[in-house]
Amino acid sequence: MKIQNSSIRIGITGFLSIFAFTSVYPLFWLFINSFKDTSEIMTGNSFGLPSYWKVANYIDALFQRDILKYFTNSVLTTAGTIILTLVVSIMLGYGLTRMKWRQSEKVSRSLALGLMLPNQIVIVPIFIMLKNMRLINNPIALILTISAFNICLATIIVSSFMKSIPYEMEEASVIDGANLFTILTKIIVPMLQPAIAAMSINIFINSWNEFIYALVVITGTTWRTLPVALMNYASGKFGTDYGGMFAAMIITSALPVLLFLSFSNEVEKSMSAGALLK
Repeated sequence: MKIQNSSIRIGITGFLSIFAFTSVYPLFWLFINSFKDTSEIMTGNSFGLPSYWKVANYIDALFQRDILKYFTNSVLTTAGTIILTLVVSIMLGYGLTRMKWRQSEKVSRSLALGLMLPNQIVIVPIFIMLKNMRLINNPIALILTISAFNICLATIIVSSFMKSIPYEMEEASVIDGANLFTILTKIIVPMLQPAIAAMSINIFINSWNEFIYALVVITGTTWRTLPVALMNYASGKFGTDYGGMFAAMIITSALPVLLFLSFSNEVEKSMSAGALLK
């Protein structure tokens, strides 16, 4: 029995080690190639260490290609999307689970239907609508668009968590003189921390990696985001600058990786909380 348990343990450890290697090595490969010249990458040294560490790739990406400006634009867009989506989904989820009104069931079904709607099929209607509102090439348009696609899932998660909160807590607060806003902000929201963590992670990933609508809605360079900016490296006038492109990719992925390392426990809790949704 001990031999069998040891074999199972060795097999699991080996599988997890291979999985960890295949997950981490692409980042390492991207990192070492970000310090290489394009000619070195294309002549067969794409898997080895650089012959010389070309820090100029990062300098060029930050200051010549304006990656720092696009990084700031992505941060502002992502932060605005997270805040707007959380506020709307929490209020909508509270209205669906705690208030009785005629169309609540239809709204709930519409949210579930919205999850099945591919984002790409409504590009033209959204573009026309934003153009009529004179919001094209405006970061507000991108924030509104990405938030609209995230509100459905976020509201469903919030509603599932709110159903597990006892009504007696709100009734006791009403007896103590608390109004609706106080109940929502002082009682409901603090108890929704696992749901808020799960939603924030999901919204951050969707917003940070958004490419299609960032390309369609933001037509100029002033408010361009990182995914669209990376496309410029692949469409250079004199060919693709792979070293510079990899350096820009490292800069792009730095914030998500740092956030994951800093809040890995919250990520795990949010995933566990999501698995317990009713």
